[in-house]
Amino acid sequence: MGYKLLSTTAEVQDLLPRLMQRPAWGFDTETTGLNPLVDKVLMLQIGTSHEQYIIDTRKASPEPLRPFFESQEHKKIAHNATFDWKMIKANFGIETECVRDTYLAEKILFNGIKDYGFGLDDVLLSHLNVELNKETRALFGKGAINHDYSEEMLRYAASDVEHLIPLAQTQSSLMAEMNLQHTWILECDVLPCFAEMELDGHYLDVPGWKRIMGDNLQKAQDMIQIMNPLVEPYVQKNLFGELEINYGSPDQVLKVLQKMGLTTSEQNKVTRRWEETLISSTNDKTLKKIKDNEFTKALKKFRGYMMRYSTFGQPYIAAVSPYTGRIHPRYHQIGTETGRPAKAGDANDVNFLNIPREREMRECFRGAPDEVVETDDFSGCELRIWAEISQDPRLCEAFLQGMDVHCYAASRLYRVEVTKKNENAHLRTPAKAINFGIAYGMGFISLVDQINGMGFPITRKEGKELYERYTKEFEKGIAFLRDTGKIAREQGFVHNLLGRRRGWRLPDPSDTVRFPKGSNDDLYKWILSQIERQGGNFVIQSVNADITKYAMVLIRRHIKKTGVRSKFMNQVYDEIVTRTHKDDSEAFHPVKKKLMVEAAERWLKIVPMEVDGHVGPTWTK
Repeated sequence: MGYKLLSTTAEVQDLLPRLMQRPAWGFDTETTGLNPLVDKVLMLQIGTSHEQYIIDTRKASPEPLRPFFESQEHKKIAHNATFDWKMIKANFGIETECVRDTYLAEKILFNGIKDYGFGLDDVLLSHLNVELNKETRALFGKGAINHDYSEEMLRYAASDVEHLIPLAQTQSSLMAEMNLQHTWILECDVLPCFAEMELDGHYLDVPGWKRIMGDNLQKAQDMIQIMNPLVEPYVQKNLFGELEINYGSPDQVLKVLQKMGLTTSEQNKVTRRWEETLISSTNDKTLKKIKDNEFTKALKKFRGYMMRYSTFGQPYIAAVSPYTGRIHPRYHQIGTETGRPAKAGDANDVNFLNIPREREMRECFRGAPDEVVETDDFSGCELRIWAEISQDPRLCEAFLQGMDVHCYAASRLYRVEVTKKNENAHLRTPAKAINFGIAYGMGFISLVDQINGMGFPITRKEGKELYERYTKEFEKGIAFLRDTGKIAREQGFVHNLLGRRRGWRLPDPSDTVRFPKGSNDDLYKWILSQIERQGGNFVIQSVNADITKYAMVLIRRHIKKTGVRSKFMNQVYDEIVTRTHKDDSEAFHPVKKKLMVEAAERWLKIVPMEVDGHVGPTWTK
């Protein structure tokens, strides 16, 4: 039948019975801009490959369609549905349920294989051989709000929903073949949680933030006063007697370190022996290898203070919306190959996933005056997952007996009793680094550097002995990681407990341009070793992401069902932050923690999960 333009609310009302007859519809919006806080929805399109309805929302209200959009039985298919979800909620107060996002489907299908080509035009061309002309999109915008729509604009709007159902069907078939349909449903179900976080935003204590950043700037200046006398013999002065060095310049700092004669231990690629060589980099990994040097100690502190000041200072203050008084971050819901979220947007968008776990900084993020903030995280989530899926008897024993797994590992590694606060408590820190480091695929050399950087001096010989002792103590867990890595290397993909899959573009040893020595080429071997490491880590970290996302789904369902006054504030890996009306929190918070445990139990059948929680006026560590 082609498209039909609806320009009155009565026509929209008449559409509702038709929508309720079908189990799935495509939907899309055309807007005056990209900011749901200020921009308006010009058109709301709903359709299939046979019929499309274009609602002119300048004239007709979509309110009669609320039962359809809020229905859990009718699938609403869109591409990059987070944008449309926010626009519809901000403009009409309607929360779209049972969304199925073809953008997320494409990300899931080609996870680790494809880095670009996720736009609707690219995806339609790839799967359906349909060319979508996006040039007409430029005709929309703020200028279109007072003008009649041309036939070109209407056909363009209709085409945006015409192909969504066939696209979703094609993708669904592919996902079923690869057992990815459960991953898609999870990602679609959690989509409103991320959309809500973006739309609602975060309150920032601006005066407190400015004070913290001022303190960091002053501490950076203090470090300069320490460094200046140390570099004076190696740096020229200008006409005003000032040292000509910029401590923020890696090149300038490197020249000074080389003039100081600083060396690091590096492995010779030919002889494979460790040799002392003149320092060639000033990155953190290299500086951690240098011990007992006052300049490098001050330099590392200087960089930390300046990083906080420049990365988190004015950018976060500038990000406060003049319309809401809150910061509205943007998330890539599937931001990494493991399924974890990541920062989205351009360079001007701030990142709420990398705020340091420092109390004074996090306490600047708070709820409204009548709200409290609930900060809850899965305790040792990735190590529990590793224990569960590897069935390592000692890892499982630690969790089943309710022991602190880092103290447990330290006791076995150092052959002494280790407790969190009393007996040999200092040994817990390096054991924690080893626990997580090996789960992330680190070799003993990287672990030695990390432990040294934490202030626990250790030689490579001692580090190798610890590493080998750990691999014997937790033999089954280590074997699982290695076996999974080999599978990734051999078949080019692995999947987790839910079915989430990560692929790799395996290197071709016959490509002699890239690998002159073929399968004996060092670069070829290094790429394969990275695939092995990533494969073992993926099956752990991706389950962590799935558990956390499923917990958010359960929490949102509870909020919708009970009407509790609570909103998602942030999700940082295995931590879920909510802000809740102070009168509702006492009843809600225990339920939230229970739902988080319930989410973990979908995958963890033997190893118990624990959730650490805190309620207060602000986000906590």
